[in-house]
Amino acid sequence: MEARLWIEAEHLAEDVDDFCNVVVYLSTGERYALNVWTFDFFEVARAQGEFRASPAVKHLYMRPPDLFVKDLTRPTLERVIVDVLERGALPASTRMPDDAPDVDDSLRFGTD
Repeated sequence: MEARLWIEAEHLAEDVDDFCNVVVYLSTGERYALNVWTFDFFEVARAQGEFRASPAVKHLYMRPPDLFVKDLTRPTLERVIVDVLERGALPASTRMPDDAPDVDDSLRFGTD
């Protein structure tokens, strides 16, 4: 199975090195949208607390992203996604509906 990645951080005007969205296009036609954080960003987010929580429990829990990684570079993200796919699958909850719009039509397999 082949995968192509759209990495939000590569399309922003400012440098992003803490978290971003990644869309994974698979040769099977499936697409996955992942919220990806770096390990370093976890500490920043932890200090800020869960933004959806009530003030009484704000620092007692945090909803996790879909994936934690060392950094947001393309080589790292590609290696990680390939490894996740080789050892199972991406989280079902991150699968995009078939009728969801593409972030980049050129990344779909069978359209090149």
